[in-house]
Parts: sequence; structure tokens; C-alpha cells
Amino acid sequence: MQDRSCYKLTQEGERLFRMQKYEQGIDLLKKALEVGTDDFSLLSAIYCQLGNAHTMLKDYEQALKFHTYDILVERLLGNKEGEAKSCANLGNIFKMKGAYNDALTFTFKQLDFAEELGDKVLKSRAYYNIATIYVERGRCTKLEAAEEKNETKNTEATSDFENAAKYFKLNLEMAEKSEDALTMGRCYGSLGNTYYCLGDYDQSIHFHKLRLELSQQYGDRASMRRAHANIANCHALKSNMPLAIQHYKLAYNLATEIGNKTEEAQMAYSLANALYIGKEVQKAITYFQRHLKIARSLEDISGQLRSYYSLALSFNNLCERRKALYFLVLAKRSSLQVNDTSSIIDIDNLLNEILEAGQEDVLIDDIELIIDESADPTPAEIEHRELRLTFFQKRNINDRPVNTPEDPLAEDRYEKEEFFDMLAKLQSKRMNDQRVDASVLNSNLDFRVRQTDTEPDNSSTDGSEVLIDLILNAQERRMDDQRAPFLPGLNPNGQIILRRLNTDPGNEELDDHLVEWLMRVQSQRLDEQRSELPPIKPEGQEGILQSDSGHTSFIYYFSELDKKKEEDVTAIVMRMQAGRLEDQRAHLPNISTPKN
Repeated sequence: MQDRSCYKLTQEGERLFRMQKYEQGIDLLKKALEVGTDDFSLLSAIYCQLGNAHTMLKDYEQALKFHTYDILVERLLGNKEGEAKSCANLGNIFKMKGAYNDALTFTFKQLDFAEELGDKVLKSRAYYNIATIYVERGRCTKLEAAEEKNETKNTEATSDFENAAKYFKLNLEMAEKSEDALTMGRCYGSLGNTYYCLGDYDQSIHFHKLRLELSQQYGDRASMRRAHANIANCHALKSNMPLAIQHYKLAYNLATEIGNKTEEAQMAYSLANALYIGKEVQKAITYFQRHLKIARSLEDISGQLRSYYSLALSFNNLCERRKALYFLVLAKRSSLQVNDTSSIIDIDNLLNEILEAGQEDVLIDDIELIIDESADPTPAEIEHRELRLTFFQKRNINDRPVNTPEDPLAEDRYEKEEFFDMLAKLQSKRMNDQRVDASVLNSNLDFRVRQTDTEPDNSSTDGSEVLIDLILNAQERRMDDQRAPFLPGLNPNGQIILRRLNTDPGNEELDDHLVEWLMRVQSQRLDEQRSELPPIKPEGQEGILQSDSGHTSFIYYFSELDKKKEEDVTAIVMRMQAGRLEDQRAHLPNISTPKN
């Protein structure tokens, strides 16, 4: 009955996942775990679905936790194919987190399983997964190399891209033998992108053209658009602007046909840039305006900023400076909204260039800009203060207000705000000095689970060992009552089966693998499982330490404890804790030495 209820909850949760209702589906599957089951296959399915759902929500820590549970179950069942798929899931999540070394570890493990099983499909996927991890790591390292001007990192990035190309080709070979057109197309595009990263644009064009031909055979317009865009990028970097413009136009037309506004805006902007570089500025303005229209409809402030600045640059190139200033004012406004310091600098430089070309045509009384909004099909409303040169002095949206005739009280308001800020800072110091230590409230803490306890270190013969024994006795009963099941959702019957599996002589390496993978998962749980001692009363006062149930655990009395004794007790506690996980240590508070 219990298993049936768990199964029904799981089915309903999976149905919600298919509807992309991930939060609701997660709630149902967690309820299924609360119900519990002794069916390890069902438990594995629940873990895998929860891991996938959390991945879709970009909650990678939770995704890692559940996929780790999944791989543990597959290991217990001896299901190597399932374990291989779990390795692939873990590798994918580590890649998303940017933990590329961990991602490679699990993905190469996937490849090992595939070769052991002789599973060609699994092997092909492993090749592709490994290649994508190398690409991502290479891109990150390449960016770091550029920022730090580090040639060593640049070499590392190149090595990663070369490894990526190697595994993409291995994947491609298998796909061509099996005539898997989908995988072939994916490999062609990936190899084109990898060679692009390596700066080998001819090879990149070669593979993107293969991708284009395959996409045309199957009428895949989305893939055709990507292929044209990638080919155009390569031609642009080779300074072959006519071919770049040709492919950008084809990509733009396909994006328009598909109806994807984001991609249409992207292609319009790329085409406009190519036209501008190719000195077809008037045509470039047309496509910059199309990009602006879509960016406004999508409420994309960063996209609008790019359009405004590019239009200002284009009109300045045509010596239509008042039109250029109109778009430059809007660019300045947008740059402050998104706090884009790099764009603010570019805008300042362009403003200086326009003013140096002829202030008399664009300034009133040397302080106010003259603008022309006629080039904007839907002109934006511009405030009068934004036309003043002082507006361009702002470095961020919260800059100190400027005292102008329109706002004579701005300076006064600013000084009052500073005065109140000063008062707040002075008061905060006094409040901090008067705060009560929260540790005095710890007497009723909700202690959680700790995974393991260690035996006390009996090497010392000091009388302080009594204290350690009392601590252990007080903690042991609480820990026994609070221990969580090794696998969430496994009912008592399943726990019995698990213990049998774990003590099977044929599973000699089982514990090592379980500990290795479980360590990552448990770290988050351990934060909620710490058990600390309440403060000990100084000056020889008698104190009582109570358990969670309110019963007295032991009475301690330190009337004659000196500094040496305190150090001995601390040393014993440290030896006792040496075997525990770092996150599970129980720390004694400082004990004041009584005055004579």
C-alpha cells in the first residue's frame, strides 16, 4: 500500500515535470520520499527526476544532491548502465557550475562504463560530453588569459580547444558510421565553433558549411540560421565584409521567418555592424533602427543601449550631429540604468568628439545640447535636465544631485541626507556595543543529525576524562534518536535490504565509493546538524546542562579548575574529535580561570 502511494505520487510529479511545472512536481516527489519505499528502482527514478527538475531551475546544489543519491542506488543495484547515466548527469551539472575538473572526472567515468558495456550510443554521448566540457573550460581560461595577459593560460585554453576537437571528431566518426544525421549536424556545428575559438577560420567555415548542407536537406531553418551566422562571423574576422554581409542577411531573413524576436534582433544588429564596417552607413542605420524597435518591445535596456550608441556613432559619421546627440542622450540614460561603466566612458568620448567638431551647432549658451529626434520612428521623452552637459558628468544613477535653477533645494536635501547618514553610523556603533551574545539563547536549540560519532581518546589518564565521558553520554542518546536514513525515502524494510547489500562480501569496494560521493551531498546537511555546548558558568558556579527533552544530563563543577586543567581538557576534546568530519565538531566555550 505504501509503495503504491509512493508510486502514484511519483507518476503525478513526472506529469507536472512534462508540463514544466517544476516546483509543483518537486513538492510531489518529496512527498513520495516522505511516504517511502523499499523499491530501489523507484527510488532511483525519483532521485533522477528531482535532480533533473532542480537542474532546470538552476538549483545546482540540490541537483547534485539528488543525482548523487541516484548514483549510489545504481551502484547498490549493480546497474552499470544506470550508473553511467548518473555520471553523465553529474558531469553536466558540474560543467554548469564551472567545476570543470569534477565534470571531466565523472564524464570520463561515463566513458569507462560505456567501453566496459560495449554500448556505442553511450560511448558516443560520452565523447560529446567530454568535448563540451573542454570547450567551456577553454573559453573561461581564454577570458582569464586576456584579462590577465597571461600567456600560460592562453596555452592552456588552446590545449583545451584541441582536446575538444579531438573528442568531437571521435563522436563524429561514430555518428557517420551509424548514419545518425542529428548527431552529425551537432558535431559539424560544434567543430566549427571549436576551430573558431582556435582562430582557424577556414576550418571553422568548412564545418559550418557541412552543417548548413545537412540542415538544408532536412529543412531545419533554425540550424540553417545558426550556420549562416557562424559563417558570417568567420568572414568578418577574415575582413571579408561582402561575404559576411551576405550570410548575415540570410541569417536575418531566416530569423524573421521563424519569428524568434530575440534572434531577429541579434541578426539585425550583426548585419548593421557589418554594413557599418563595410562603409554602408545609411543601410546600417536601417538595421540598427530595426534592432532598437525589437529591443524596446522586449524591454531590453542593454539592447537599447547598444542601439542608441551605434545610431549616435552612425549619425556622427554622417555629420548629422544633432541626431547623434539625441541618441547619445538616450544611450547615457540607459548606461546609468544598467550601470555600464565601459559604455559611459565610450559615450563621454563620443560626446567630446561631437563637441570638438563644432559646439556652435549643438550647444545653447555652452551648457545645453540641441538635439534632433526625427530619426527615431517612436521618439522617446527626454527631460530638460538630460540636455544639460552636467547630466553627462554623472558616473552612476545615484550620483549627487546637481544644484540647478530648476532644483534649488537639491544641495540642501543632499546635505541633510549626509547628516542623517552620519547619525546612523554613530548610533550603529553604540548599538553594536550593547548587543547581547546570542549564545545565551542556545539552551533550546533544535539539534539535527550528525552522520558519525567517534570513540573517545582514552590515551590520557587525567581526571578530566570524566568530563569527556559525560559529554559523550549526553550527546550519544540525542544522536541515536536523530540519525537520518542513509538514503532519503527508503523505508525500514528498504533499510534492512540496504544493510544486507552493504555487508555483502562481494561488495568490498562499496563503502569507499559511497563515502566518496556522499561527502559532497552531506556537506550541506552537516551545516544544520552541528551540536554545540552551552556556555559554562565561570567563577566556580554550579551549572546544569540539559538534554533536548529537558532532563538533566550531568552536573559539572569547576571551582578549582586552573589554566593547566583547562588546556588539558581542550587537548582531550581535540583528540576525541579528530576522527569526525570538520563540520561536525563540538567546541567547548572559553572557561574563565577563578581568581584566588
